[in-house]
Amino acid sequence: MIEVSTLGALAALVVAIALILKKVPPAYGMIIGALVGGVVGGVSLTDTVNLMIGGAQGIVTAVLRILAAGVLAGVLIESGAATSIAETIVKKVGETRAYLHWLSRL
Repeated sequence: MIEVSTLGALAALVVAIALILKKVPPAYGMIIGALVGGVVGGVSLTDTVNLMIGGAQGIVTAVLRILAAGVLAGVLIESGAATSIAETIVKKVGETRAYLHWLSRL
């Protein structure tokens, strides 16, 4: 397992924050910060990139799930389907029961 020193991790954080404060897009700032942090932390550039790719692979599925849920919610709202679904539920179970069921899920 490749280990990056604490100094490298701190350098990455400082560089990323500084770049973001200078109005560099956050994605670019974090990538540059990670590259600098890896090299400062004693890891070769190749290993640094491999660590970054491995880390990104771990979060891609979670990000895609969240993105898909957001897109689905947006489509349901924009098309009026969400309202139609809600009205159907209220018609089937009654307004009070629908509200109580919703509260029980919180």
